[in-house]
Parts: sequence; C-alpha cells; structure tokens
Amino acid sequence: MRACSTNSSICASMTRRNPLAGKRVLITRPEHQSGAFARSLSEVGASPIVAPVVEIVPPDDPDSVRAAVRDLNSYDWLVLTSVNGVSAFFGALDSFSPGVRDLKLKLAAIGPRTAHALALHGVRAALVPEEYVAEALADKLLAVLPKSARILLLRAAEARDVLPERLRAAGHSVSDVAVYRTRIRRDDNLAKKVRACDILTFTSPSTVKGFAENGALGEVGTKVVACIGPVTAQAARAAGMNVTVVAREYTVDGLLAALLDRLQSTGSVSAR
Repeated sequence: MRACSTNSSICASMTRRNPLAGKRVLITRPEHQSGAFARSLSEVGASPIVAPVVEIVPPDDPDSVRAAVRDLNSYDWLVLTSVNGVSAFFGALDSFSPGVRDLKLKLAAIGPRTAHALALHGVRAALVPEEYVAEALADKLLAVLPKSARILLLRAAEARDVLPERLRAAGHSVSDVAVYRTRIRRDDNLAKKVRACDILTFTSPSTVKGFAENGALGEVGTKVVACIGPVTAQAARAAGMNVTVVAREYTVDGLLAALLDRLQSTGSVSAR
C-alpha cells in the first residue's frame, strides 16, 4: 500500500479496511494513464474496470511541433498544460540541441502532475497555479509576464481557447501549437461494461465525448458520475449526465479523495 502522504481523505479512509469494497469503478481515461488510478482504487477495495474511450495520437501537423522546438530560444515562456504535452515536447526535443536545461526561457505547468512530469526530465516549472485549470493558469501568467512576452503554448489540438485568447488580449504573442490529438477509441462492449459498474469516472471533457460517442449514455441511469474537475463536470452535464462527485483537487488522487469524502459524509457513494 502506498504511503499516506498526498491526500488526507485517502489516508483517513485507508485506516478503514477497503472502504470501497464491492464497488465497480469505470475508468475512461487513456489506457497508458489508467494503471496508477486502477491501483489506487484497488487499494481501497474497489474493482476497477479499465475502458478507455480516447487515445493519444500524434498531431496532424508534426512539422509545426519540430519548427517550434527549433525556435525555442526565441520565446520567453514555454507553457505546458498536460502530462501528455510534456511527453510530446521531450519526444520532439530529442533530435535538437541545445537541451532545454540550457535555455533561458521559463516553463509554466498547469498543475502538479505536469510539473512532476517536467521534473522527471530534470526541468523545474517556474510557475504552477493553485487551481489546475486554464483560467487560473492565465491569471498566474498575466501577473508575472513582462510586456509583450513571447509565449510558446504546447497542448492538445482539442484544448479550449481561453488561455491563448486571454494572453493575446493582454498584448502577448502566443504560438499555440498542437503537440498531440485526442482521438475517440471505439469499444463495442462499453455499454455492457457500464451496466456492470457502480461508479463512472471522467478525467477530461474528451473522455465524456468518447463515452457519449460510444453510445453509452443510455446506460448511465442513477450510477455515480465522478468528474476530475468543473470543466469535465460541465461537459458531463451538457451530455445529459447527473454529476454526483466533482474533485476539489483536479487530479486522479483528488478524484479518489472526492469519492471517499462522499462515502464518509453520506455513508454511501450512491447517486441517490
């Protein structure tokens, strides 16, 4: 069992044996990112069902990524908004020099997971907002950017426009480059998996879209719908789902903690 050091709700619940025993939890995030969440759920007694409805694929225009990496020295800030973006960036960087550690630009990460992914490459994020959403990242950047800063924003092709729009409105130059795409992953058995579950988890608006496009909305009924944050919750509600749980910390640890908080406060994670 992992150490109780990251989240008090998780740690408190671990003092009870298997607080989510008997609960079957659907994980819809990309397969390569599902393992840690599945293990955490198992540690508190749940039975995870991994059913990725999206997958991460290269961007439509990989040349634009390579061009941006070649031109890194011309930017003041590099902004990364996901762990997938960090992986794509360092993949593109591998064939170029100097290394990012030798550059003068500063790096911003949207949250602690993204910052940790940078740290694994030996790079420290100079800025991480307290709330892990684009609006908060824009606020934090606008408070420290020099006049007419040049910013390289590396993110998903499907990302919301709020961050580049706010930075440009403040007079900054933003190169908004898609370093990966999120593609719907088809699962002909998804409806059957949903019927077998008690709790459905969503970690991004794209997972909500993938779930809906796989034709599973009709199976939701009164099941618990748990979302990683308000943006994902908004997407789930727009799709017609009744959102039961929204994490206060927008990470998978925060999502698990929110489920455990509901269990502690109501005695059940039921949507009723």
